[in-house]
Amino acid sequence: MPKRLGHFALVMLLAGCGGSRISKPSAAKVIEGSSDFKAAKLVYLPRKIEIPAEAIPNTSATREGEALNIIQIASVDPVIAILRARDRVTIEDFVSAVPGSIVVPVTTDPKADSAKADSAKADSVKKDSTKIANDTTLSDSARAARIDSTKRTRKPPPPPPMSLNAPHTSPPPAPPLAQAWVHTLRVTPRAQLQGSDLAADDGDDNPESPRTSYNTTQPIGRTPGWTLAIGAREFVRVLEVGAYSPSLGDPKGEAQVDFLWRWKATKSGAFFDTDGAEFESLPHEVQQAAQAGTVTVDPTIHWARATLARDGASWKVTSVRWAYGDDKPHEPW
Repeated sequence: MPKRLGHFALVMLLAGCGGSRISKPSAAKVIEGSSDFKAAKLVYLPRKIEIPAEAIPNTSATREGEALNIIQIASVDPVIAILRARDRVTIEDFVSAVPGSIVVPVTTDPKADSAKADSAKADSVKKDSTKIANDTTLSDSARAARIDSTKRTRKPPPPPPMSLNAPHTSPPPAPPLAQAWVHTLRVTPRAQLQGSDLAADDGDDNPESPRTSYNTTQPIGRTPGWTLAIGAREFVRVLEVGAYSPSLGDPKGEAQVDFLWRWKATKSGAFFDTDGAEFESLPHEVQQAAQAGTVTVDPTIHWARATLARDGASWKVTSVRWAYGDDKPHEPW
């Protein structure tokens, strides 16, 4: 009888504490199997991007209509720049002049200017000849000398026509004159990028990978195209499992789990891995733009906190704070 009472008291004590606690290995398995943990880190690859002149000021691309280079593209969209640098996308750069900046030259026909100059010169010669003919104060010999000095010399014969086989160059056609240009980039993924990492963009943001404007000075027009999975979460280890009693407004659950995790680059994500050779070989300006836009895979270990609740005979994840310990002091792992 005392044994039965003792067993009953232990059961009641465990029930009052929310039942038996989940073990560290079991908690790790539950967290790794959750949909939140399996959610990939995404970057967004637009199908078309419209860049106003004000977004890349004081560059030859906006002043003279030259094609954008990798560094200029990275300043408005580092994802496109990185994939173009690694030959995973093709880019068509359509350039158009800003209507209010078009410059109309005063004279557009050099032949007309030359003809006007020759006509003015001829008129001047005629006037001089008339003056000399009407000047009666000069002697006959002086008059003759003055008149002879106004005679035109014969022009040299024109050069023979150039043979079609002779080497020659022609000046390139002059581009339209403008003070500002806008660029429209059309992006197409290459075959090497096609696969499980690339998917059609449905327009909805991933909560873990929201869209970013990359801190551009002017809004950039983007047409949704594709999402690219560049990272997957890797479980490191469980730190601690504790009892959990939620307060009003807190997620439901009976257990609280502190654990470590980090991002691991996918095959396509190797270009965005800050510790990888592919990323480190990019121009410094492109690396800075990618890191500022948080479109990189950083293998730093994070301290997270999850709440678990019973789901019948098993457990389920009810919430995760992925960056729970980022602002808390801790020893290096």
